[in-house]
Amino acid sequence: MAPQLRKSAAKASKPAAKAKPNGKGKATAAGAAKTGALTKKTDKVGTSPSGLQLLNKDGNSRRKVLILYTGGTIGMSDIGGTLGLVPGSLLKQLQSLQELNQMKMPQCLFDEFSPILDSADMCPEDWCKIAGVIEKAYYEYDGFVVLHGTDTMAYTASALSFMLEQLAKPVVLTGSQLPFAEALTDARQNLLGAIVFAGLADLSEVCIFFGGKLFRGNRTKKVDATSLEAFQSPNYPHLAELGTDINIYRRRLSDPPRGRFRVHKIHVTQIVVMWVIPGFSDEFFECLVKSKSVKGVVLMLYGCGNAPARKVSFLKCLRKMVDAGIVVVACSQCSTGKVVLEKYAVGKAFSECGVISANDMTTEATVAKLAYLMSKGLSSEDCRKAMQQNLRGEMSTEMNTLRINEPITDLSSRMS
Repeated sequence: MAPQLRKSAAKASKPAAKAKPNGKGKATAAGAAKTGALTKKTDKVGTSPSGLQLLNKDGNSRRKVLILYTGGTIGMSDIGGTLGLVPGSLLKQLQSLQELNQMKMPQCLFDEFSPILDSADMCPEDWCKIAGVIEKAYYEYDGFVVLHGTDTMAYTASALSFMLEQLAKPVVLTGSQLPFAEALTDARQNLLGAIVFAGLADLSEVCIFFGGKLFRGNRTKKVDATSLEAFQSPNYPHLAELGTDINIYRRRLSDPPRGRFRVHKIHVTQIVVMWVIPGFSDEFFECLVKSKSVKGVVLMLYGCGNAPARKVSFLKCLRKMVDAGIVVVACSQCSTGKVVLEKYAVGKAFSECGVISANDMTTEATVAKLAYLMSKGLSSEDCRKAMQQNLRGEMSTEMNTLRINEPITDLSSRMS
């Protein structure tokens, strides 16, 4: 059964307003023509050779959600005793999902990647493909659901958050730990919840919905390989939760955009993540200095940004990397907390070498942000400066920390 809205928030729905170029409604024909949006046929929006498929005829036609299936466990089938991807199989199952026909559900159209992918095979080229579908269909839909494998979902969500600048509509990623066809699957609730949130006018950011909670995409990590609550947001509270009611914590949401929607591409992939471990050898880092292809290094340090103080050669190696134009960003090996390089003497020495702090960003967000900035053609110095700025809510600042800690009184939303 689809979740019901809190009665206190149920209001008479209003007709959809004409959208501005960055608005949340549907664009006018003239506006769509200027932006290159489709105005005649939506079956050319996606990537599937068969075109878009309508999943529900009785849904709330005032709002439209595009569901893009990229692959992952949610659509897998048993193939000779092992799980595998079968094109078209998930569509057949969704077409019989009766919950989609409830009146409060938005109208849902389905598209499928060709080919569909295990999320372990996802790369920046596929991020661009997803962003391209959203860009092409942006003024035709009120929200987007991206069905994705769980293993790299946090990377994709983080990347999309940077690629989709001035986003005024919800983009919700979800998947499942068990295939849709299995009896005890988490796929149905994850999918229905993602559709509900993608159909809301309150959201204007990239999110992950999983295990009953809505998270900011670039704050999320996969923390459990088998649990049905596989994702957490270690350093930022969840945005909403779905139970018998839909509770939205409005002060935690991103502010509505003020500019025109733009899509950026990510094509730089010369980034490595290096973990500091007891007794590590400098030789690995020396190889990075000698390499002409590495442009960014995410350095996983202990705690708040600590590392062995006796390895003077390591500090020299870091200085060589920075001097060679490699952007070195320090992340914590801990799930929660933030990197404060000035807290310990060795961390301060790192900072003096040109290493910058990732603050409380996840590793996934740090990698995606670094790739995004480098793809813009910024110099290493400009990249270092931008990495320390809050671009899409990916890191905590004094302002948003105060904001999320304010008392919450309005916990409901409406689907109108």
